Parts: sequence; C-alpha cells; structure tokens
Amino acid sequence: MQGIAAVLAGLMLMVLSAGASTPPIDYEKVRMAGVQRMMGHWVRYIMLSGASDCITVQIFKSANMEGLVRQKKICSLGKMSFRDDFAFVDVRKIGFEPDRLSLEIEFFSLRGSGDEVKECSIEIGNGSIGDLKCSLEFGSEYY
Repeated sequence: MQGIAAVLAGLMLMVLSAGASTPPIDYEKVRMAGVQRMMGHWVRYIMLSGASDCITVQIFKSANMEGLVRQKKICSLGKMSFRDDFAFVDVRKIGFEPDRLSLEIEFFSLRGSGDEVKECSIEIGNGSIGDLKCSLEFGSEYY
C-alpha cells in the first residue's frame, strides 16, 4: 500500500513540477508528499525514502510549482539531528492547517529511554517556513 502511495505522490510531483525552478527530485524515492494553497501561495512538502526522515517544505507563487519563494529542508528538532541524535525518527503523517503543517512523528531515543509519538508543527508564514516544533521529553531535555 505504501508503495502505491509513493508512486501516486511521485506522479503528482512530476505533473506539478513541470518547469519548476527547484532541484531535481528522484521520484522513485518519494515516500510522502502533498501540496495545498495556503496564505496565497502553494505549499508543498516532500519526504524521500532513505536513511533520514528529512522533510523538504517549499513555497511557490503558482500552482504549477513555478516561482519558488522559499525552500527549507528540516532534518532536526532544535539542536538534535534526526540522523545523529536519535536511533530512529518516523514521520507518520503530515496535514495542512491554515498557518502550519501538522505532523505526527515517532522519536526513538539513542539513550534507551524508549520512543515517543508526538504532535509537531512547522509554521508557514507569508513566504516563510518555521522550524519543527514538538514537545519532546527524553530525560530532562525538552524541545
């Protein structure tokens, strides 16, 4: 089922990316993607299969994904890198809200204190992309 979703997301990205002024995307590696109009711009998120669950968020002026306003690759929570500071990070879902992306993410600690599933968000402003925000506690650290 996840393979079919990745293929459909890849096809959607190919159609919407025709002529885009963004770096090329390896559509065979798309694991999760979505696009929606927010605050007068088009916001797209892309996640590729691979070693880390980085989230690329892009803001475009038009629906055909031209006129890139801003792009941000998010691979960390605060100062904690998904790749180096967690045993595993799994983005389970991403949804669009009026002024943010809402995410459900599962974090596995390197320190053996287990896993936590958290509701997180990335603020989307008028042409701006915020950082990933979650209330995550492993030991005495909050992010």
